[in-house]
Formats: sequence, structure tokens, C-alpha cells
Amino acid sequence: MNTRAKTSTLIQAIDGLGGPVPEQISPQVPEAATHGAEAGYELVLMVSEPADVGPLFRRLSAVPDTTVVRKRSGPGTGELGVSEVLQLLVPSSAVLAVVIRTLPAFIRSRRSSVTVTVNRKDRTVTITGSNVPDLEKIIESADYLLGDD
Repeated sequence: MNTRAKTSTLIQAIDGLGGPVPEQISPQVPEAATHGAEAGYELVLMVSEPADVGPLFRRLSAVPDTTVVRKRSGPGTGELGVSEVLQLLVPSSAVLAVVIRTLPAFIRSRRSSVTVTVNRKDRTVTITGSNVPDLEKIIESADYLLGDD
């Protein structure tokens, strides 16, 4: 079974889990959550709404075999403030597809319009409420982010 078929099978198995996940009511959020991710693919996620970084962090932390770290980055030239990004380490293309599959459900669960941008090396995938991908687009996005790897 090739990687694309494995990814598709894994996504279909968890497809019923795509509904909103209740957020924990907790005053403190851990800085990193690790579930045994080994060397694999490193991604950076940026969220358009700063208040949505914590909920996305908690949702992605629940994905098995994924390491999620919250990082603060300084302002760019001519900008003010600090932004937060999520750095992910996923061990396989199948887990990457699961991560991408959770993003549309997360975006739909938010009250405001949210955009999530996923970067890996020089490749970028942006998901918004207006371009929420179907299963085939998720697999294409994962393949695009993986590039030649």
C-alpha cells in the first residue's frame, strides 16, 4: 500500500472525529505537548487570530505521534508586537494528513473568521473558512508540503 493510500485510509478512519472538540477550561496552557513524535517533518502554523493559538495548540496536541510547541516570534520590520506560532514535528505523511484534516474542523468551530497558514521549508498551504478542503484536497495539501521528501 503506497503512502497516499495509507494516508487516505487513516483519514477515513478518523473522519467521524472531525466535529468540534470541547476546549479545556484551564488558566494555564502547557508550552509543549509531546506524544512520541520521532524525526520526521517540521511544520510551522500561523493563526490569523492570536486568541485562537491556544485552542489550536490544544486540538493539535491531541493528535497521536505529534509534537506541538508554542513559540513567540518578534515583530517584523515596521511591525509592533509579538506573534505566536505553533511548531509541529510529525513522524510521517499520514500523521501530517491527520494534522491538516483537523484544521477545517477547527476553523468551522471558531466564531470569527480564522485563517491558518502551514509552512514547511519554502512551501505554504493556507486554509480559511471559504476554502475548507475536502478529503482529496487534504491529501494534495499534504503531498505539496512534503515536496520531494
